[in-house]
Amino acid sequence: MTATNRVILSGKVVTPPQRSFRPDGSPVIQFSLEVADPDDSSARSGRSVIDIVAFNRLAEVELDRLKSGQALMVEGRLKQRRWKTPEGKNRSHVEVIATDLRMINEDEPKEERRRNHGHDEKT
Repeated sequence: MTATNRVILSGKVVTPPQRSFRPDGSPVIQFSLEVADPDDSSARSGRSVIDIVAFNRLAEVELDRLKSGQALMVEGRLKQRRWKTPEGKNRSHVEVIATDLRMINEDEPKEERRRNHGHDEKT
């Protein structure tokens, strides 16, 4: 069996992107996306905040376009970082490494969004 690491999320940007640079000078942006759990109808407990990271050209293009509250679809892969604290405790953090970011026009009907973005959404 071949392993697959692909994730597609849609939600709202909750933290504006922060830009930094890798040692080779290439740009990186980091921001958080709030996504709803369609199986949990409660207002806050059915939401998760996911950290998103974008590199290189994607980071350059999207830095000025992304704002808090912006509806966004993110496609990418999961990456887990692991480390030990100075006290010797194991820690880990999971984030999405973005390969594509698409603004969502919330005024556009869901059926039209499916056609325009090429992805099926739960209704």
